[in-house]
Amino acid sequence: MALFTGTYENKVDRKGRVSLPSIFRSQLPDGDARLVYVYRSPALPALEACDQAFMDRLADSLEAFDMFSDEEEDLGGVILADARPLSLDGEGRIMIPAEHTAFAGIEERATFVGRGRRFQIWHPDAYGEHAAATRARARGRTLKLRPPESDS
Repeated sequence: MALFTGTYENKVDRKGRVSLPSIFRSQLPDGDARLVYVYRSPALPALEACDQAFMDRLADSLEAFDMFSDEEEDLGGVILADARPLSLDGEGRIMIPAEHTAFAGIEERATFVGRGRRFQIWHPDAYGEHAAATRARARGRTLKLRPPESDS
């Protein structure tokens, strides 16, 4: 499974294409599976993105909920129905759908933010404000790592 780390800013061209950071591209498999799935964040003014393996995990987790439950409807409607599979072109660029870039306010530049198994795409100014607020909230806190879940 991919591991996305770091923060990178790239230019969006006139056609709406933006280069996926090379370190993120290196985490994707070769061939037909070289896709990223992009959807509007249900909690932030940004886009969420992931690889095929993480999208499969999201789809599998949908099965844990009762059919037609609020949880199943929310996960299916807010994430899976909104997700768009985007192929990388020969230069490592993706074309984010217009409704997604409008949601995040992305125009001339986009900031890619690694979040482990997924990443976010922000308008640079909005991310700057979010990062400052997150750092202020985290200052002085003790962060605990959860033990890995076992398969047994």
